[in-house]
Parts: sequence; C-alpha cells; structure tokens
Amino acid sequence: MRVVALACLLASSLAVADDATDLKTKLAQYQSFSANFSQKVVDGDGNLAMQATGQMAVERPQKLYWHTQSPDETLLVSDGKTLWLYNPFVEQVTLYSPKEAVGRTPMLLLSSQDPAVWSQFDIKANGQDYDIKPKDEKDAYVTALTVKFSANKVAGLVIHDASGQQNTVTFSDFQSPRAKDDKVSFSFTPPAGVAVDDQR
Repeated sequence: MRVVALACLLASSLAVADDATDLKTKLAQYQSFSANFSQKVVDGDGNLAMQATGQMAVERPQKLYWHTQSPDETLLVSDGKTLWLYNPFVEQVTLYSPKEAVGRTPMLLLSSQDPAVWSQFDIKANGQDYDIKPKDEKDAYVTALTVKFSANKVAGLVIHDASGQQNTVTFSDFQSPRAKDDKVSFSFTPPAGVAVDDQR
C-alpha cells in the first residue's frame, strides 16, 4: 500500500514539474511581447474596487514595462537587475531586486529564465491556463496567479493578493516580437525632486 501511495505521490510531483516545464516552454517562444491591458479589481466581498487601463511589454530575460495610465498613473519597470515602482502622484520611486520582488510582482515570470525564480512557485495546468502559487505563502503579497492563454497567446492574468482582492487583467493588441514604442523603456531615471526608497 505504501508503494502505491509513494508511486502516486511521485507521479503527481512529476506532473506538476511537467506543467512548469510546459509553461516555461510556451513563454520561451516569445523573446518579447507587448499588449494593451484592462484590469478590474474586486475586493473579498466581490465589490468592484478599481478599474484601470494601460500598456505593457516584456523582453527576455526578466525585463518588464507595466504602465497603468488610467485612472491613476503608476509605472513598474525592470531591466533584469533593478525593479522600479514609480508613483507620480506621491512623487516616490521604490527600488527592488527582481529576484526578491517576484513575490510581489509574479508578472516577472513572464520574462524570466532564472531557475531560482521559478523554483519559488508551484505550477499546475488548468486547461489552457496555468495556476501559479508561491511555495512560501507566509510573506507573499500575491497568493495566487493564473496565466491565461488563448490561441497560444498570452491572453491575461488573474491575480489574488493577501488582502483578498482579485485583479483580473485582460490583454488586447498582443504583439510578438513586441511593438516598438519610444515611450517603452526597460530602465528608469527618477525625475528631479522624486523621493527614492532603495529596498534592494
């Protein structure tokens, strides 16, 4: 009986490992991609908390541009070595190490090739989609992430955070390789007078 239970456990572990490999393989076909996005955030009671729109781009390895343009502007940028979170309204930019920030911003997985980053998560296929959960949920800001695919393209994300909110992001105008846009940059220089909080 123990042998059967062990075999089942092993088979389950291998299946999860294969799901992670499948997701990495799917994402690896995109050296870069870009899209417009719309997002809807609901709270733990199902009430609408926020709606927003913006523009995003990713480029391997681990480069991310995520610009929320409406209703409130924020900018998230990673060059693979530093991640900047800029809030123009409060005139502050916070700097993180991408490896440490992936728990708060698992979108970095979309462009990551780092095994150490991927090893932080359990990944399970769900039809065309992939459910991602941090192995250590104790200090995780994002408690679950679903990467959604349609016609073999990244169609959107569903993000659950520790406060109970669900953030549903839908992509449109998906392009790979990414659309060239002079406004999109994977580095960031804080404007004069902006407070800098370096958390690296």
